[in-house]
Amino acid sequence: MSNENVKTAPKFVYNCVRCGQYCSKVKNVPVYLQDITRWRENGILNGLAQNIGMDMSGGFPQLVLETKEEEIGCPMYDSENKLCQIHHDMPLNCQAYPLNFNGSKYFVMDKACEGLGQGSMDAQQLKTQRDAALKDYEAKIESNTAVPLLYSIIMGDLVDQSRKSMEHMTEEQKAQIQDIVKEEKD
Repeated sequence: MSNENVKTAPKFVYNCVRCGQYCSKVKNVPVYLQDITRWRENGILNGLAQNIGMDMSGGFPQLVLETKEEEIGCPMYDSENKLCQIHHDMPLNCQAYPLNFNGSKYFVMDKACEGLGQGSMDAQQLKTQRDAALKDYEAKIESNTAVPLLYSIIMGDLVDQSRKSMEHMTEEQKAQIQDIVKEEKD
């Protein structure tokens, strides 16, 4: 059998060219409990806290670096200078980009990434990129298990607090709240 009939998978080569392809367009960058823990230990969590939110668009709660309504892209991305403000300690999802892992194989999650095929990549760089994709996958699984539980506990506490507050309200105060809620729905 001749070697010219054997197809080989293209070699994964990636080097960030700071194009902003992902950073400037992504909405709600996933973050995981490992990211939160690491940021707390590294002393940067307080500076990031106002950007951490909860995204429910996937049907279950997921922690994210939240893109505000009037913004586009990651809130940590400085589009003018094409720099990540937390490049030194970016989320696991960003460390893995553009490589992803689905539990059985690695794949490129964004074929439009301008850094694909740029420069060269040695075995150690490839291992580092694969390790980042694997860590991202493992952290996602862990967070997808824990975050909905934490969310339900927090929501349950909020419901209990609301119920207790309602018990101590006068009928007039309750009527005012009902009017406010009614206005919000209209």
